[in-house]
Amino acid sequence: MSPDMTRNLTICGGFIAVYIITFTFFVIKRKFRSPEKSWKNSLINVALTPLRIFKVGPYAHGKISLEGSMKSAIKKTKLNDFGGKGADFVEMYGKIMNSVSFKNQKFHNLGYISANIEISMALARRLTLVEYLKENPKVLDIPVRAPVFVMGLPRTGTTFLHRLLSLDPAVRAPITWELLNPVPKVNGNTDMVAHGKDRVKRRNYIDGILSQRKSMGDEAIAHIHEVETDLPEECLLCLTDHLPCLPMLLYDCYMNIDAFLTVDSTDAYTTYKKYLQLLSYQTNDDTTPKGWMLKCPAHLFYPKQIASVFPDAKLIWNHRHPVSAVPSLCSLLKAFHQLYYEPECRDECELGKKIKYVSEKLLMQAPKDIEESGLESANVVYNELIKDPSNTVKKIYKTFNWDYTVEYDTILQAYLAKNRAEREVMKKKNASKGAALHTYTPEEFGLTTAELQQGDFAKYAEKYNIPLSKG
Repeated sequence: MSPDMTRNLTICGGFIAVYIITFTFFVIKRKFRSPEKSWKNSLINVALTPLRIFKVGPYAHGKISLEGSMKSAIKKTKLNDFGGKGADFVEMYGKIMNSVSFKNQKFHNLGYISANIEISMALARRLTLVEYLKENPKVLDIPVRAPVFVMGLPRTGTTFLHRLLSLDPAVRAPITWELLNPVPKVNGNTDMVAHGKDRVKRRNYIDGILSQRKSMGDEAIAHIHEVETDLPEECLLCLTDHLPCLPMLLYDCYMNIDAFLTVDSTDAYTTYKKYLQLLSYQTNDDTTPKGWMLKCPAHLFYPKQIASVFPDAKLIWNHRHPVSAVPSLCSLLKAFHQLYYEPECRDECELGKKIKYVSEKLLMQAPKDIEESGLESANVVYNELIKDPSNTVKKIYKTFNWDYTVEYDTILQAYLAKNRAEREVMKKKNASKGAALHTYTPEEFGLTTAELQQGDFAKYAEKYNIPLSKG
């Protein structure tokens, strides 16, 4: 080997060594900046940096904006009618996406990709719904009778209760893939066999996206809220057609809570009704469709708007002591922020103040709104739900005079037994790792236990007889 070749190989080897060392340094740095991420996630995030720097591949469109995402959705779907009253949702989304807090956020590389997919899917869903209903107006004749809305502050057991109630064969709950991909790709006059095949394709598409996200090793939210392709999920995924509350925006919704609460939600529920009608239509459940069992913490803001669209709806309000519910919500929003953004863009103490403020306001206003709505309602205390879920469900059925069947009871008891066994396995698994399922304290977010037991919080706890429930 000639001296020149030896020298060139040495230089090349030196460059490779420097690159590996530098790359490893940045992976380690990212892992320690975001310890909730796996090593795999940190590695992928760093590896994507050159693509983002040169704006190629998934970063070709540059900064994420509503206007840019709308253009992309129009190009992808070849549709241009977003429906609604002019550009109403553009104004609503602008209240959050034009806010100072959102503009100060910095997407990490994987967060950018996830957010771009998320907003593009939401806009494409809106476009395709409008077009499908133009071609198939009979969908709007399908009744949505007495839907049930489970609601409450986030982290109050609404997901658990919703899944229990959804087990009744007499009702139906929208599942994750249906909410994310609800509009058929086949003509409305197609037979049910073709509709069934189309549903499988749409389901598998969403499953692929969710599986891909999991494969990236981002566990920021997995230990707090279970998201699976075929599980009942909350209405928020479709309310985002009008309300600017996509998961990528949740942190900034609360950081700009007063602006968010000025958004008119009536059209959001009107559109959501259309989605429910469409889901009944594509499963041939359009003459006497099953009752809908729905759930979303955000419903607690809007009893009167729900009543205006669903005048025979039923409301179930889950209650948990603010000492637990408020910091748990803070922790959830922190986890959502971690899915998309760099940690230095998050102000946890300010987040705590915002959550405390809106929680106090909501807990005092909601009882008045429920009363004015005229809708039948039931109250569920988190502690009682966790201690005796079966009896809690039976009380709800008695309140609304529903038929609690032997068939449903058999399904419910089997589910509860399986759930208890799975939780025991999870506890042992986490104990062996020295970890907890989900830990949080008020102090992490600039709050104190004392202030969450005073004033309006104390009045609320006393009114609904809510005991303290740490953890």
